[in-house]
Amino acid sequence: MKNINLSERVLALLEANGNAPLSYNEIVYNLRLVKREKSLLAETLQEMMAEGTLAKKSRKFSLKSQKREPEPEVQPSPTSNPRLIEGIFDATPLAKNQSYAFVRTEKGDFFVSAEDTLNAYHGDKVAIEPHFRKGKSDYAFVRKIVERANATMSGDFRTSGGRAYFISNSRKIHNWFEVSDAGNAKDGEKVVLEVSNWGNPTLGKMPVGKVIEVLGPSGDPQVELLAVIRQYRLPLEFPEEVQQEAQSVPEAILQQEIARREDLRRVFTFTIDPASAKDFDDAISLETTAKGWKLYVHIADVAHYVKPGGAMFEEAAKRGNSFYFPKKVIPMLPEMLSNKVCSLRPGEDKLTLTVTTKFDKKGRILRQSLSESVIRSDFRLSYEQVDVLFAGQPTDFSEELASTLNEGRKLSALLSQKRLDEGYIFFDLPELEYEYDDEGLVRRFTLAEETESHKLIENFMLVANEFIAKKLTELAPGTLYRIHEDPEYRKIEKLTELLSYYGINFYERGTLNESMQYLLNTLPGLEYHRVFDPIILRSLKKAKYSIQHVRHFGLGMETYTHFTSPIRRLCDLIIHHLCKTWILHSGKVKFNRQQLQHYATVASEQELQADQAERDIERTYGLAYMKTKVGEKFHGLVISAKSSGLIVRLEEIPVNAVLQTAQLPGSGWTYRDREMRFANPRTNDFYQLLDKVMVQIMDVSDDIYLEVQQVPNAHVHQYAVPRKNDSAGQNKELSRLRAPRRNNAVDARGGRQKSGSTAKRRRNKK
Repeated sequence: MKNINLSERVLALLEANGNAPLSYNEIVYNLRLVKREKSLLAETLQEMMAEGTLAKKSRKFSLKSQKREPEPEVQPSPTSNPRLIEGIFDATPLAKNQSYAFVRTEKGDFFVSAEDTLNAYHGDKVAIEPHFRKGKSDYAFVRKIVERANATMSGDFRTSGGRAYFISNSRKIHNWFEVSDAGNAKDGEKVVLEVSNWGNPTLGKMPVGKVIEVLGPSGDPQVELLAVIRQYRLPLEFPEEVQQEAQSVPEAILQQEIARREDLRRVFTFTIDPASAKDFDDAISLETTAKGWKLYVHIADVAHYVKPGGAMFEEAAKRGNSFYFPKKVIPMLPEMLSNKVCSLRPGEDKLTLTVTTKFDKKGRILRQSLSESVIRSDFRLSYEQVDVLFAGQPTDFSEELASTLNEGRKLSALLSQKRLDEGYIFFDLPELEYEYDDEGLVRRFTLAEETESHKLIENFMLVANEFIAKKLTELAPGTLYRIHEDPEYRKIEKLTELLSYYGINFYERGTLNESMQYLLNTLPGLEYHRVFDPIILRSLKKAKYSIQHVRHFGLGMETYTHFTSPIRRLCDLIIHHLCKTWILHSGKVKFNRQQLQHYATVASEQELQADQAERDIERTYGLAYMKTKVGEKFHGLVISAKSSGLIVRLEEIPVNAVLQTAQLPGSGWTYRDREMRFANPRTNDFYQLLDKVMVQIMDVSDDIYLEVQQVPNAHVHQYAVPRKNDSAGQNKELSRLRAPRRNNAVDARGGRQKSGSTAKRRRNKK
């Protein structure tokens, strides 16, 4: 990034010199630059030229004239916009050895060729010169680095040829860094690097930094976890004032507080969570009635203890959510609250907000209300325990508990069908879970299926979330929504074309939600789901928080928010304060539009941060485990493809690995992007989605790399006949799709998001 002080000194020098052109060496001499400043000068001059501040002629620099020759009046071009706009640099393609990157802006995503990126790195805020095509974002030139995303980063320290290098932990940091000061770092250690110079690709100069912390040997589970925590700059401790405020919170509930609330301590209540959970922020009660059921969803009243202006609230507003790692949680709130005062532990009186819903025998809502309450949970259950009961196996549950759970199962089934009828899009995507040994190393992989107990809790939480969203929309001047924008037409069109190559038709079924449901329900079998469910999901947008009233596409809901996890999500905590002020009239907190927008942005950004950090550590641990499998043989299914090779899902261990193009038998392979298929014109052979392969792990480094076994039937086509694209008919079907009917008061768009990595996070991602 341009050194602001050095830029000002250059400007002052040229002005004092009457703008006489000066060479690089003359500027160095006149400014008496030291060695460190010399390394920054070339980059500073380059960026000053890109900004239009300097001109360069005959290797000399001068101030660009502010006087302009009269220009003929022209109409604005639809393909170019001279104004710089800001966006976030996405180096994902560069990190995959592609020759381009993207800049994500409010006006769309812009393609940027590698030579037009200056020295931007992933996540940097940049100013671009955008170009449009037919009114839509097309390509751009990066003209300025506005703000760096990573002044420090964690990664591996390496030495080679007498020089020291740093390789970032983040796969999206697309270059190595030269290390100017290694400190006490040794080859093969994890370190934290402070960047002093971001390099200059035009001049062939590498970025440079110095080691400011040595974390320990690479591969050690605790060191790897610490490296991820440092990379994302996650706080391991709470500030002193936050801890003091947390310690001052009384564990006992005042009698006058109980007296003003609805006393539900005699109502039979229980929690259902993962076996390892310690923060229980939701509990349920269910009673049968003459008309059907009465459901209570009790949520920890965190807002009673954590108020705007206090140290705990301000810290929560920075963290945005809790971060979950193997054997470690970085909580949004101090443990005094998250695991004790606010956690709905059995046998303890707790303050809650309760959504009470009365259903008829068909699962239709008759009446709903919200109250401040006090409860006492009777049981702390795990998903596994409840699933044993639902499977018809013996349990030690009391008759009352077993009966209540079975009634909840009936109601949940009705709610599931109701959700499907309204457009809920369900993906059969069991998530990978890791079992760890005592040292924190991966012992084995398992697939976490979404069971009936998960669906029961999810359905009940959806009821509460939707009700609160509707009430706040009705009563509050502003609120936070969980939104999911409709997918982009071009992505659905591209998906439709891809599916057609594999004999899958995308038929119109009234609305896009119904068409998606029909598509997922009519895939031929389990292996088709393994391949195409993730591809279909990637064609949809990500869910996020917003102050805009936008529908949730994946859930098929016009109005939705997050209310049920205030211990570990900022949005829910904000929503609780809004409920107290505008629904219950027991609070006086009023957030203005700017504050709500800020909280929506923080919550969305920190959610993405949490997802990426958790994926990073799981991937690191997974690679460490798979290094013990080098040389072993596996069966696999081709689930994706890109120009560099095939992505293969192993059968014996449910992980993804890479079969690079160079490892395909023979030569002359051509990649067909639209078909996700490699074809060999000489042999008429092809590798494509759904193919079954017998492979061997040849290397585990930054990924798991495979080679095809030299045995009969090592490559078998499941969908054997490549055929010409029938996209015309598909597009005709697609063009007839209509958006769902919408409430006119709603800016009706929406989306869906992939679930989290644990059962707790899975149900909170909707």
